[in-house]
Amino acid sequence: MDRLTWYLPTLRRAWLGWHRLVNGFELLETDRATRTFTFRCTHFDPATRLCDSYASRPGLCRDYPRALLAQPWPRLFEGCGYRPVALDADGLREALEQTELDPAARAELRRRLKLD
Repeated sequence: MDRLTWYLPTLRRAWLGWHRLVNGFELLETDRATRTFTFRCTHFDPATRLCDSYASRPGLCRDYPRALLAQPWPRLFEGCGYRPVALDADGLREALEQTELDPAARAELRRRLKLD
């Protein structure tokens, strides 16, 4: 959240109201330390893992997680169905298998490098 919207209560309420009214996002949590909001989307069905307004979803939903996947260590939301995989995962896996690392260290590297 940008500073202006975060620190001006009227602007923050308008921003949150917009997301509730237009996007169907219900505010769940506010984290002052990181200036972030956590929402629940009223269009998402957790049982079927489907969106009831997929064709008209907002840009925020269209960009998630695509905007994060280029980061070296993307942090996806808990329970997110997406998983980042390195662009050259096959080549990196092959190179990793050539190393003399013990299996536990190799498995940890595969996990942290998002190779599986």
